[in-house]
Amino acid sequence: MAVNNTLQKIYRHSNFIVIVSCLAILNSGSGLWAQAPNPPLERSISISFQNKRTDEALKEISQQAGFTFSYSKNAFDAQQAISFTFKSKTIREVLETIFDGRVKYKQKNNYIILTKADIDDGIVVSGYVVDEATGQKLKEVSIYDPISLQSTVTDEFGYFQMEVKKPSKEEMQLAIKRNNYADTTIVVNSKRSSFQNLSLNIDEKKWQALSDSLDSKLNRLWSWTKQSVQRTNMRNIRDTLQRTWQVSFIPFVGTNHKMSGNVVNDYSLNILGGYSAGTRIVEFGGLFNINNGDVRYAQFAGLFNLNGGHTEGAQFAGLFNTNLGTTKAVQFAGLANVNMQASEGAQFAGLINFSNGLYDGPQFAGLFNLATADVKGAQVAGLFNFSPGKTEGAQIAGLFNVAEEVNGSQVSGLLNIAKNVRGTQVGFLNIADSVKGVPVGFLSFVNKGYHQLEIGADELFPVSVALRTGVTGFYNIFTASVRPEKADTTTWSFGYGLGAAPKLSKRIYLNTDITANHVNKGNMEALNMINKFYLGFEFKFSKRFALAVGSTLNLRIYDAAFDNHAKLFTYHTPKILNEGTFSRNTDYQLWWGGKVAMRFF
Repeated sequence: MAVNNTLQKIYRHSNFIVIVSCLAILNSGSGLWAQAPNPPLERSISISFQNKRTDEALKEISQQAGFTFSYSKNAFDAQQAISFTFKSKTIREVLETIFDGRVKYKQKNNYIILTKADIDDGIVVSGYVVDEATGQKLKEVSIYDPISLQSTVTDEFGYFQMEVKKPSKEEMQLAIKRNNYADTTIVVNSKRSSFQNLSLNIDEKKWQALSDSLDSKLNRLWSWTKQSVQRTNMRNIRDTLQRTWQVSFIPFVGTNHKMSGNVVNDYSLNILGGYSAGTRIVEFGGLFNINNGDVRYAQFAGLFNLNGGHTEGAQFAGLFNTNLGTTKAVQFAGLANVNMQASEGAQFAGLINFSNGLYDGPQFAGLFNLATADVKGAQVAGLFNFSPGKTEGAQIAGLFNVAEEVNGSQVSGLLNIAKNVRGTQVGFLNIADSVKGVPVGFLSFVNKGYHQLEIGADELFPVSVALRTGVTGFYNIFTASVRPEKADTTTWSFGYGLGAAPKLSKRIYLNTDITANHVNKGNMEALNMINKFYLGFEFKFSKRFALAVGSTLNLRIYDAAFDNHAKLFTYHTPKILNEGTFSRNTDYQLWWGGKVAMRFF
């Protein structure tokens, strides 16, 4: 047993030692990786030559910087004597100074390959961009030609290289821009290649946090690599460039090149999709159109349109239109229209319309319309409409409508909900806090409306209970009556009706009700319907108590073939005004009656 315990301890300790050793190795390895040398062209040296052959000078450079040159004998004059002094210069700067653009170079692994420069119809502008105050080389600086829209971005070592093909003028201007630095422009000779170091100064006015706009979101969208030229240009360049037209295959692959996100076009054609700073007349996209800024006057896309600024005119998309700025347009989408700020116009969508600000115009959707602020217009949807603000117009939905305040009408197949209504509610269920108009439905509840509990009697039943709810102009009536019998069974009825109670004076109301009641003896076994038209008066003695009295005209429709109907008249037998047969086995009776009741609430 002691031996086993000892072995287990050794085993646990050995595991611990192995883990610690592995961590130490990984840590030392990470230190080695962190200290990996720069690429050969970016290594700095300090060296001096006095009348030294070029090939010998290159040998000293390679030995000091720790790499190897590779070149052919016709790449340059190896015997030419040179005299230079370099202090803390990169190999790239050293080679540019020695050869003055006559030799091209590229690096591969730990080699620098030198070849003779070809003379063609283009020039190459290259160099480093540094912070003038600190001397630090700056990465992700945008350099572009405002005329041709050719552009490049400095790499992690602050180096840039841009080839300009077929320059149109002897001199051309290049714009140099970086976020939080002052904009700079340089003039270069378009007849020959040049290498130059550029300095940028901090711009205090730009030294502030960027707003979380569509621009920053799209920067992340196009950041498919750590060094995205497109992303960097969008962040650095705040100028708006103008073009009459552009054609692109996909974003940044087109006539505006990598500057697409900084150009506003009059006419824009995107074969698959495109991204622009804005559109001033019309834009077509096979799949999608994305604009960082304003768009006028028409957009057509197979899948979607996405705009970050103001949109005006018309939008057509197979799937959806989304605008993050204000919208003044007619929108047609197979699935959805989404506007994140105030909107004006009309929305037509197969599924959903969404407006995140004041909306002025109609909305038509297959499923639902959703607004987060006031709506001036109509909302028509297959399922539901929602507006938490004021709705001026109509809400029409297959299932339900919800609004804070309605100045118009709500029409639905199931439910209407609103706080304040100036107009009409038409639905199976209507719920509101106050209504200045008429709610029409199976059940309407208005908190500041008309709702009473009635207990009364008539010529048929000594005890009747009714719930009357809605507004005085139109209310629902739910009734139930019972007549105790000495027999085992009880005669009872239930019914539903509608009514109105126009006000005659401060305490007197006129009641006009129509109800349908089914009378049963025990179980409901056969047709025995009594339809009543009631005309009477309500006398209010207090806010929560009233007496009602009036006369009724009764029409009974019953199954004449059934011989076990409940006896109608037990306490009083009225005169039958008329009776006869409607159809086979269906008879009717007509008589005058009366009702007296107490009402509460």
